[in-house]
Amino acid sequence: MITEPAPWHIQQRRQYDGRRYMRHLSQGELNRRIRDVFLNLLRLTPEAKIGLLEMNQENAVWLEKWTHVLEEMQLRFGPYPAGFIREIFHSEPLPNFASALAEKAAKKLSSFRIGKGDALLKFGKRVHMETLYEVGGLRLQPASFFGSKNLTGALQDDELSLPLSFALSREDVVKLVINPKDVPTHIPEQRVDVRFQSPGDYWLYCVTRSVEPRLFVDFGADACVIIRDRGAFQDRLVKSSRKQVGDATMREGPAEYIDPLLPRSANIFVPFCKHFGYSYQEEYRFCWFPSPPTGRLGHMDIHLGSLKDICELIVL
Repeated sequence: MITEPAPWHIQQRRQYDGRRYMRHLSQGELNRRIRDVFLNLLRLTPEAKIGLLEMNQENAVWLEKWTHVLEEMQLRFGPYPAGFIREIFHSEPLPNFASALAEKAAKKLSSFRIGKGDALLKFGKRVHMETLYEVGGLRLQPASFFGSKNLTGALQDDELSLPLSFALSREDVVKLVINPKDVPTHIPEQRVDVRFQSPGDYWLYCVTRSVEPRLFVDFGADACVIIRDRGAFQDRLVKSSRKQVGDATMREGPAEYIDPLLPRSANIFVPFCKHFGYSYQEEYRFCWFPSPPTGRLGHMDIHLGSLKDICELIVL
């Protein structure tokens, strides 16, 4: 007798049942995770409509995480929509993808031929993007700046630390200790919270590899600079910053997005790692690390010279 395989979403629910990694979260923490996963599933289409990510192999991880949070909610409260209270999506304002700004962004960006990975993009207010484009004026912010509660949801983040959280059963504890016989036969499940910390403050300049129009909305931007020649931009940024950063070590690269419940590795370098809730930003960053590490830095304004030969300016 041939048995048909269970539907994919049922397979994912059973997979989660076998490793219920969200079981230790408070309801508030689970609500936040639901919101984070949902926001990464959303996109603003070139037709200025609210849509979902294309379900390919790269994006399937988000549908898997969404199915897992649905299963955790069902285990706690019963079938959907039980447990889904208004606070989950309205504790903070959601990006308004139905706004006039969203419509302008979708139409304008779709007129530019930019493939993923072809360029770096910087989103911001028109006055700042015009300054960047015309004279190469930009600001290196200290990592500590982004922890300010005055920033919007897409910008506000702790760039100096990254928390992880786990639930450990007795079997998990046995695997971690030198002498398993020391572990009592009956011990309560253990919640373990770990926080990775940057050794000090550092300067950073953030751009993105994403060409999604939603970023205009997420960042409240009405302009964007498209950096076509990444190598030339990097060279000018390094040379122009050298006088002000002194002997600080400069590094660049894409941000790695870490699921705080399912990290792929314990090798976490905080300045280039971000909470998975910001994955949709596809950030690429330039960082400068003072030596020795320092507790608090101020911003630095630098000028690269006109970028008109290597960039394009979009104004909505």
